[in-house]
Amino acid sequence: MRREERSNQSPTLTKVKTVAVISSSVLLGYLVVNISLYSLTHGFSFLFISSLFLGYILADFFTGAVHWFCDSFFSEKTPVIGNLIINPFREHHLHPLLITEDKFIEQDTTSFFLFMPFLYHAVFIRNDYLENPNMIHIHLILIGLSIGTFCTNLFHKWAHQKNENFIILRLQRSGLILSYDNHKKHHNNHSKSYCVTSGIMNPMLDYLKFFPKMELVIRSSLNVFRK
Repeated sequence: MRREERSNQSPTLTKVKTVAVISSSVLLGYLVVNISLYSLTHGFSFLFISSLFLGYILADFFTGAVHWFCDSFFSEKTPVIGNLIINPFREHHLHPLLITEDKFIEQDTTSFFLFMPFLYHAVFIRNDYLENPNMIHIHLILIGLSIGTFCTNLFHKWAHQKNENFIILRLQRSGLILSYDNHKKHHNNHSKSYCVTSGIMNPMLDYLKFFPKMELVIRSSLNVFRK
């Protein structure tokens, strides 16, 4: 299957996505600048890096959880979400290279919509870092979480294509973004390695069999309610 064989994204949806992507990106950039200026004026703490990295790790986990849920529950025929959300995940298993033909704006940009209110609040609702130092760590977690979720589909796409860009290759080899070797474990076994931002969480979650256990709990709970 080639991209031309699939239904094209409507111009209206493309415009809506573009507005959301630009708006959230501007808010994120503004928040980064605010924290950078604060750090230059009042000093930089290495705890800032840990907060930023924590947010990025959370992005890997949350996007992996969404991936697992959409792989495990409902179907392509489910009303509303079937075609919009479930089908792209199932289609990717059948035609994994199709993602390399998509432009960024044609991919899932749900996270840009979801994080817009939080970024708006962080930027425009007055938060004095001097009066409330913990707020800067919360905002750094938000920045790491936003960067990770915003870039998930891009990193996923790069893991499926041959990259010659030196920066991308270094990031993949360092484990900061998803690599081909990390992600191929999921395509070899669709019940593991769901995290596709960096894949950092995959070894631990696979070892704990976290998602299969969660699926068992949810299905068991649903069976109890049906009785």
